[in-house]
Amino acid sequence: MRPVGILRVRPRSRRRWIEAIGLVVVVLTLTTLAVAALEAWAGVADASVAYLPAVVIVAALLGTVPAILTSIAALLVYDFLFVAPTLTLTVAAPAEWLSLLLFLLVAVVVGRLTALLGAREREATRRAREANVLFAIGTDLSTATTVSGGIRRVVERLRAETGMARVWCGLGPAAAGERVVADTGAGAPRPLLSSRRVIDRAAPGGLGWVRVREAMGPSVAGGEGAPDETVFRVPLVSSGSTVGSLWATGPRAAGTPSEEDTRLLVAAADQIAGAVERERLATEATEAEIARQSDALKSALLDSVSHDLRTPLLSIRLAAGDLADPAVPPSPDAVRASARSIETEATRLDRLVSNVLDLSRIEAGALRPAVEPYDLADLVAQVADRLAPLLVRDTVRVQVPAELPPVLVDPILADQILTNLLENAAAHAGPGREVRVVATALDDRATVELVVEDSGEGVAPRDLPHLFEKFHRGAPGRAGGRGMGIGLAVVRGLAEAMGGSVSARPSALGGLAIAVLLPAAGAPEEP
Repeated sequence: MRPVGILRVRPRSRRRWIEAIGLVVVVLTLTTLAVAALEAWAGVADASVAYLPAVVIVAALLGTVPAILTSIAALLVYDFLFVAPTLTLTVAAPAEWLSLLLFLLVAVVVGRLTALLGAREREATRRAREANVLFAIGTDLSTATTVSGGIRRVVERLRAETGMARVWCGLGPAAAGERVVADTGAGAPRPLLSSRRVIDRAAPGGLGWVRVREAMGPSVAGGEGAPDETVFRVPLVSSGSTVGSLWATGPRAAGTPSEEDTRLLVAAADQIAGAVERERLATEATEAEIARQSDALKSALLDSVSHDLRTPLLSIRLAAGDLADPAVPPSPDAVRASARSIETEATRLDRLVSNVLDLSRIEAGALRPAVEPYDLADLVAQVADRLAPLLVRDTVRVQVPAELPPVLVDPILADQILTNLLENAAAHAGPGREVRVVATALDDRATVELVVEDSGEGVAPRDLPHLFEKFHRGAPGRAGGRGMGIGLAVVRGLAEAMGGSVSARPSALGGLAIAVLLPAAGAPEEP
């Protein structure tokens, strides 16, 4: 059994052997003085049992073999100093032989049991420490925002726990071309050309270190390797392929890492490899999802454009065909009707193109509104007058109090917002139904809420949060989801660009209400 504890006696360590022998000599000397005092001054006939605590101490600190040697040494010392005839190893009385042999047997058994208990306790302590360190490593990797950040914490922890001079981690399929992501040492990575030890997972009796020698590329950290240092490498293996390496350097005199430190390095390497693999899979899944959403958006845009552009173009072609048909001389009223149809459809095309351009500007961050105080009542009146032909079949009620404070808006963008909202309400309210525009001052006249609502069939509650998403067209009850599905997305982008916000809720008229919050320029001054 390898003795461990306060002093670890290893055949390769002369200093520790000297320390162990010194401890045994000190313990035996103090115990001998105590035995002499007990027999000479206290009148104890046989105080040999006093050597048992010394054997127990040595067994607890150094292990079984030192304890047995201490038992034999105690027997010889007691025989030499206290058994007649003294100052010789001769035993005159047979009873003394029996006492000495029984003492030796008891001392060996006690020493062995004490060493076993101490070894088990130390092993349990080491296992608990190893489990705690591995749990901390798993926490570092799982809570870090990036795998590289987690690896930096792990290598620092490994350096502190294993006592290595330097620990670093490189990622890459080959050791010669690894990219260093975490390093506890200072200085830029340099070429490494020296012998090193690589972990052998299939070594007899468990993990072992195999000495290899190979040239490394310039991307490996750790320097050229000092003569008094040994380099250790644990490959990061995931799904049967190498994704990197965990490196460490330590003094050559210390030899290979202990069994506990070796298990810790290997377990940390396995956790790092798993984290790297999970990040790779998550990146691939994200890229696949982005590609899928991009394809879906492209398909939605193509479907919308093909539908919403063809309809006005078809109307324009029919009107133009009627005017150009030589077989049917058009009357003045028919000419005016065809011209109005062409103008209406051309205006519709212009609005569709404007919405697409506005959406692209919003997503590119190129929208720079020039806000200024503007009277909301004037803005609503201008848009309502311009859209009067579109709203002729509906009952439009405008409730914008004259005492409202001016709003801080870009007039062009605000006009576009109100135009899109009124067109949306008119398209879904249905002929002969009501469209209402209401403005109210909120928050002590700090903001103004502009609400455009209709008396149509409304929107299902589950679809309300999605109304302002691009290409969302299929809201139940909204006339089959007509339109390109970007009008409300443009409304939200324009409102937020001017410092406002937009929301949707069921209307008191039975349909849908779109509310736009705009910042106010302040209340009018009192005369």
